[in-house]
Amino acid sequence: MLLEKILKNLSSQAAQSAVFKGLTGFFMFISISFLVRFLGETGYGIWVLVFSFFQWGLYFDFGISNVLKSKIPELISKKQENQINIFIAESIKITTLIAFVLLFICVFFIYVFNLNATFNIDIDLYFTKKLFFLNAVFFCINFVLSINKSLYIGVLNPKISELSSTITQFFFFISIGIVFIFFNSISIEEKLLTITLLNGVNTTFINGVFLYLFFRKNNYKPLLFQKFNSIISKEIFNNGMKFMIIQIFMVVIFFSDPYFIASYCSTKDVSVFDVLNRLYQLPLLIIVSGLASFWPFFSKKFHEKQFLWFKSTFQRFQKIYFMIFICLIFFTILSNYLLQFWVGNEMSSYIDKNYLILMMFIVLFRIYFTFYANFFNGINRLKSQIVVMGLTAVIKIPLTIFLLKNGFGLNGIFLQLLFFMLLWAIYFKIESSIVINKMINE
Repeated sequence: MLLEKILKNLSSQAAQSAVFKGLTGFFMFISISFLVRFLGETGYGIWVLVFSFFQWGLYFDFGISNVLKSKIPELISKKQENQINIFIAESIKITTLIAFVLLFICVFFIYVFNLNATFNIDIDLYFTKKLFFLNAVFFCINFVLSINKSLYIGVLNPKISELSSTITQFFFFISIGIVFIFFNSISIEEKLLTITLLNGVNTTFINGVFLYLFFRKNNYKPLLFQKFNSIISKEIFNNGMKFMIIQIFMVVIFFSDPYFIASYCSTKDVSVFDVLNRLYQLPLLIIVSGLASFWPFFSKKFHEKQFLWFKSTFQRFQKIYFMIFICLIFFTILSNYLLQFWVGNEMSSYIDKNYLILMMFIVLFRIYFTFYANFFNGINRLKSQIVVMGLTAVIKIPLTIFLLKNGFGLNGIFLQLLFFMLLWAIYFKIESSIVINKMINE
């Protein structure tokens, strides 16, 4: 009986998504251990700056990926299959156009600005430009190909989206292990170039395969070479711009810190900050992935007007959240030992144990907020997120500079994130209760 219950739970989209994300996090965890040892603290800090720089671009897709996650389930519930083809075609065409624009902007930035001076990088300037350019090319290709993830989520199959990430991270882990064992004596420039090629080629291949498989296994045939459909494109942009505004604010809040730390501290501090973030990404990615699978179902149930389902789902989440809290406490206790094994004694010696406690609560409150954010995303009520995150982003930049200039260091960065995550968790919990009660009573 217990075995049947476990198998039934594992068969759910949320559970399977969480399992795949857990495997992704595990392979990422081991890969970073190799990367830190392969590149060294300074070299790893440079890689973090380069890689993070292009992660920003993922949030400048005009919210198209998020529109697909909400719009496709809506059209499925209305049985408008032909409209799905049109939306997919327009989304791919717009995303391709944006990719070319982003590549042009990246090339301009790379060859006009002194990146070494901007990011406090101590290697040959010509090599730095070459490294950034190569990453820019791979980024723009995958900017288009990675739309497969939103398509799988949109057709209510989010576990496949997570599976593609797991396979990508697995092959990257194998590649890193091979170069770490056999090519550890090459120069830092050669190491950074090798990592760029391994990451870029691997990600491009896997994204391409999964995009191909989506259209082969699903009955969708978007006409990609027809002219733009102005009506559908306008709808995508109108809805997508709201998501994009939120994404831009998220970039500022969660991805700007390494650059300020590099400017006011050092690349070694960037390494410490990144290691801590990636350490807690292991539980965060697993849990958030499971929660993200609710997004298309929130959209579908909302259009089917099954409002009592929302209330019962929220109640179940409260019970699960307490278990998440207990698991995070155990993870934080184990982290003292994991860090030494993961990144070595030298790197772990730089990490203050107070950072671990602060990161635990940051992740805890971020998980709580993310569940309710998925609810508002699914029902397309985004105004409050735009206001709250906009205010947070406006406050955060000057506050970050003030804290770093006045010697608060990483403690100050973590404390401000904790404060913002707590406020978000409280606010969106209250607002979601108000919205649900209003839906039921109407």
